[in-house]
Amino acid sequence: MADDTPLTPEERDLLAAELALGVLEGELRALALRLQIGDPDFREAVTAWQTRFEPLLHGYGEVEAPDLWQAIELRLPSADPAVAGLGVVTRIESHARAWRFGALGAGALAAALAAFLVFRAPPAPPAQTRVQVAQSAEPSVARLGEAESPAQFAANYDAATGELRVRTIKLPPSDLAPELWVIPADNVPRSLGLIPASGSMRVTLTPAQRAHLKDGVTLAVTMEPRDGAPHAAPSSTPIAAGQIHKI
Repeated sequence: MADDTPLTPEERDLLAAELALGVLEGELRALALRLQIGDPDFREAVTAWQTRFEPLLHGYGEVEAPDLWQAIELRLPSADPAVAGLGVVTRIESHARAWRFGALGAGALAAALAAFLVFRAPPAPPAQTRVQVAQSAEPSVARLGEAESPAQFAANYDAATGELRVRTIKLPPSDLAPELWVIPADNVPRSLGLIPASGSMRVTLTPAQRAHLKDGVTLAVTMEPRDGAPHAAPSSTPIAAGQIHKI
């Protein structure tokens, strides 16, 4: 983002939220710090977000996540002779089981933080209004990729409207495109389509896609050719995975 590019109110609020969470890096962090010093309104927005996030810091014990990449590698055809000789469909199902195993390391706290990070909440309304909003909507969120991973994504799903919102937080440059998959109980990945290499997108899922997007299912991202998308099955191992949970 160039320094001379004016920020929209939504972008300013999102930048304040990310600064409050401490996830900004490089040019964006420098821009946010300059605004925090020289812009009283932006400084108040950062303080407001810090106040909203503060309750999330209490009541959660530390949990050591399993080694996602080691779990995936152990299930690759080249690493397991028993899998290497199986058919394409069976090998894809084997990969999906690896994804689900790795994704079990994603906790509800990470999902909640992803929701606050990616999808801007409105300015704090009166207490009565907040209660009404909580009763009318139960969004589901997922964080795909751990904090130190080179590829990270966040997703928010509204079951009432079928709208899925996805944001690419980090992604290394590639000639391939990221494709999002849902892996339901039968361990067969279903494509939810390509997602942007940067920024965010909104898409309304079909009834068939909504049927698979249940609480606790795994979402994963692979790098795929743009031609032929959405694809019938993934052609590579996931670069990021995580479970989606209601908040």
